Amino acid sequence: MKKLVIFDLDDTLLGADSEFHFTKFIVEKGMLDKNIYLKKIKAFDAEYRSGNLNFKDYMKFLLFPLIGRTKQEVNELVSSFIVYSKDTLIDDLTYELIEQHKKDKILIASGALDFIVEGFASFFDISEFLGTKTELIKNKITGETVGEPNFEKGKLVNVMEWCEQRDYKVEDATFYTDSIHDLPLVEKCKNSIVVSPDDKLKAFALKNNINIYNCY
Repeated sequence: MKKLVIFDLDDTLLGADSEFHFTKFIVEKGMLDKNIYLKKIKAFDAEYRSGNLNFKDYMKFLLFPLIGRTKQEVNELVSSFIVYSKDTLIDDLTYELIEQHKKDKILIASGALDFIVEGFASFFDISEFLGTKTELIKNKITGETVGEPNFEKGKLVNVMEWCEQRDYKVEDATFYTDSIHDLPLVEKCKNSIVVSPDDKLKAFALKNNINIYNCY
């Protein structure tokens, strides 16, 4: 069996936050009022950085402009977004990490909405991914999410379930991340590597002799 390598997406495999840039993209396409966007996104970013993000409210904000659109429409929008933003979000490190683990089983596990994670996974030709699941009724976005959000402890729960279904042990996986929000999974994986971590995760890594990969 191949070794399991798990990548967080935003600020880890990518050089920035995919949802932040996706929201900017839909503002530029006229799907969301710019003034509302600027006010809300700054507030959510501050909450995220401080560790006080209301995750469900953030997901509703991101999904609001997409309510009523079909899965195919959203997938096409994401594909256009990736082409538009790839020079901003993807750099040499992205391809270096993927190439380094090309013989391993790669799983992208992100708190981002599943259709965004799926889009990048497809772009990188990676078949396995986990994101926060978007609710679809009659194949249309409702503006809600379903199941356990793939965030903080929820990401650990979802990754463990994914591993159990495929006879992997999450403890043996290599996990790359940048954020203290991923601490539950960092603590579970024996070989975690933090990538240009935030201050809280960096302090934890230094205290616990976890490898730090500084790149951005």
